[in-house]
Amino acid sequence: MIPTRPSRAAVGLGRIRVRLPGPRGAAAMAGKFLLLGALVLSRPLPLALGAEKPGPVRETADVALVEVPVRVFGRDGNPIRGLTEGDFQVFDDGRRQAIVGFDAVDLAEKVVPGGGSPVPAPARRRFLILFDSSFAQPRSVVLARRAAREFVLEGMGAADLAAVAVYSVERGMRLLVTFTSDRAQLAHALEALGTKSIPSRLDPLAFAFERPTLVLPGSPDLAGSGKAGAQAALADNLQTLGSLNAARSDEYERGRVRHLIQSFRDLGQALDTVPGRKDVIYLSEGFRNRYLVGTRENDQERQWLVQGEQWKVDSDKRFGNSPLRAELSSMGELLRRSDCVIHAVDIGGIRPAGDAESGSASVAPRETENSLYEIASSAGGDVFRNANDLRAQLDSLVARTSLVYVLAFRPDRSAGEGKFHELKVKVSTPGSRASARPGYYERRGFRLSSPFERSLRAADVIANEIPVDQIAVRVLATPFASGEPAASVPVLLEVGGDGFLAGQEGARATAEIYVYASDLENRLTDFFTQAIGIDIAHGRERLQAGGIRYSGELRLGPGRYRLRALVRNADTGRMGLSVSSLLVPAFESDEPYLLAPVFLEGPGDWLAVEGRRPEAGGSVRPKEHPLLALAGGGLSPTAEARIQPGTPSSVCVVSYHFGVPGEDELRVGNQIVAFDGKPIREGTLEVLRQSKAASDGRRLIFLAFTAPPDLPAGRYGLRIFLQDASGRARQAWTPFRVP
Repeated sequence: MIPTRPSRAAVGLGRIRVRLPGPRGAAAMAGKFLLLGALVLSRPLPLALGAEKPGPVRETADVALVEVPVRVFGRDGNPIRGLTEGDFQVFDDGRRQAIVGFDAVDLAEKVVPGGGSPVPAPARRRFLILFDSSFAQPRSVVLARRAAREFVLEGMGAADLAAVAVYSVERGMRLLVTFTSDRAQLAHALEALGTKSIPSRLDPLAFAFERPTLVLPGSPDLAGSGKAGAQAALADNLQTLGSLNAARSDEYERGRVRHLIQSFRDLGQALDTVPGRKDVIYLSEGFRNRYLVGTRENDQERQWLVQGEQWKVDSDKRFGNSPLRAELSSMGELLRRSDCVIHAVDIGGIRPAGDAESGSASVAPRETENSLYEIASSAGGDVFRNANDLRAQLDSLVARTSLVYVLAFRPDRSAGEGKFHELKVKVSTPGSRASARPGYYERRGFRLSSPFERSLRAADVIANEIPVDQIAVRVLATPFASGEPAASVPVLLEVGGDGFLAGQEGARATAEIYVYASDLENRLTDFFTQAIGIDIAHGRERLQAGGIRYSGELRLGPGRYRLRALVRNADTGRMGLSVSSLLVPAFESDEPYLLAPVFLEGPGDWLAVEGRRPEAGGSVRPKEHPLLALAGGGLSPTAEARIQPGTPSSVCVVSYHFGVPGEDELRVGNQIVAFDGKPIREGTLEVLRQSKAASDGRRLIFLAFTAPPDLPAGRYGLRIFLQDASGRARQAWTPFRVP
């Protein structure tokens, strides 16, 4: 099954159980806390859509807003452009709804810059590349990887997301990589299909690929049935026994088909959590179509019918299996309601000429090809029969789906969580055809969701940077020279305790932490995850007053990165997301560099948890940063300081490659800025002490900063200026709050 939440067995994923300390224990814990660097402030994120005036749709956590992606085609099958909000009508359970949000998204034109997508989440294309290892030969799977890899690397649009999964009767659906724009991770997963690879460290949300050992099962072993037949004296008995054994074999195969259909149902239900249209590219050779629709009788069966020996004829083989057809129809309806479309690809068509294998390779192509048509048509999709030209067919699919209209409305009534609403979208343009989901389910509560659904929901929030602030999450991250090509980037997360504990029942809670760093090409560069079990039976009030301070570490090379941090309460489903930008300099150069200032404060009411970084030999605790030892006095870094105007606050500044031989003093200045960056005034700055340059060029400066006594309450930034005797100067800033 798909790993969907933190697990003890996962490499790189620890599970910690902690008990809230008392006041003395908290102070002692704070004294041992890993000191981290400067805050990287999240960019402003879009707010929830207003209801007064239709405008661009942006996905939010607002469950009262229904967003419907619609594709509109002309008679020639091409998308129709230029439609407006007035060209559409939306009906919810037969009642016309007011459209409160409208967006026309042309995926052929929009370009995604490094760091974030301007395309609303419901409009983004999502391709699930699903390999079938039970109804396809291993050779076909391996050959199909090339076309799938080319599509991921070259065929997808800049704003598209894709996922890779594999199906087998023995293990069901397994998600190798979740919906992501990281082409490298997707290609990595595709390359590993059909090979035996050593798994990398596990990511519970599946952004990072784990190399599983994929065992492709061969044909079922049905030997033994001929033994009893060989002992029979009469030819008629031999034929009868052969027919009965074939019926048992067919029943076994129908069971495999039934498992496939049920797995598609489960997949469709889980994918309903993900907004927008999901195009499932199902790569398989299919199964014998007679398991569904039956086949014509042979001469022997006609003779049995004439002789009145109907019991010898397998009715399912002759007329098809009615319950199985009903299950297939139900599966297709559920997938359409979840806005999933299956595009079936007969990968048997890409087997090289002259290749011969046992199993399904001996089945006539038309017999299995029809089963792929049944699966695809039930979910409103197509069959790609010429798999040797798969890339061209997928390119055609991308072109046909390049234009999406997103309509948003607020339902005028609720039927209850998990209830289905019939949905109808009408377009006034003559000759047009609208393609939209036939309905939607009201979102089910977190506790009623499956682990797979919970995983997909969290991954979707991260991939689309959907603003969720049920839990306050502040992030402090800064790079430090490590003496290696990759810098050490300690990361501090401050999790608001009141939001985390809202709705919490019982004496224990579990905090799930996910932190991912991606470069400007959206390639995952490093990540860490952690599950923290918290005993709150005797410390709820203390935790609510402060929260959780968690420290982890990333390893990143020089460059710019996007940092996404998600915290979720595993019991209630409440979440908080922080999205930040991070610059890692080339420390080995002689260019001066100034890290953002770090406010230092007392332990407060925080529950401090220090993560462990996974290494080849197991998890190891990150080394304590030298800055902590120099700070002393029980002080710890904070992601966003709360300062009292007129009262000094401790600040530490870290610089690299400042100063010249014989000149140790550095000149320091400050400026208070509004949160939009506009200068306001200066505060009082006192240099307490400076260190001499270390071997890596690092110098530490400890300051006492005092804001003006009349500074009003609000959020501000402290900008620090640094200059050495040679005139080299840099500036950096960090936020603070006046309560």
